[in-house]
Amino acid sequence: MATFDDPRHPVLPDAWRYDISGFRYERPIDGEESFLELTLRAGTDVRCLRFLSPQSIEVREGFEPTGGLVVLDVRARGLSGLGVRVEDRELGHGGVEFWARDVEDRTATLPGAPA
Repeated sequence: MATFDDPRHPVLPDAWRYDISGFRYERPIDGEESFLELTLRAGTDVRCLRFLSPQSIEVREGFEPTGGLVVLDVRARGLSGLGVRVEDRELGHGGVEFWARDVEDRTATLPGAPA
């Protein structure tokens, strides 16, 4: 198996500090692109990331993901339609891992977010 030294994605380079407090997958029936949204919390800091066209989604038994999350920029690999990899580096109970085409910061759409 090849080893890659993918850089952390600039959308949230310190993702390991955050716990997953929300997980939402949607596959719209109108033909729009599917997405997976993660709401992440570190103390009072709350972020919302939307991952477009997620693939190979794995949620390990227990789903109590805390710490160890990393969002990687894998565009340099040249994989067709894939630019982001989400991994759980702690490999604890309930970790989440998947590939996606891209990621958007949707924090401004959260209730109570500054306009």
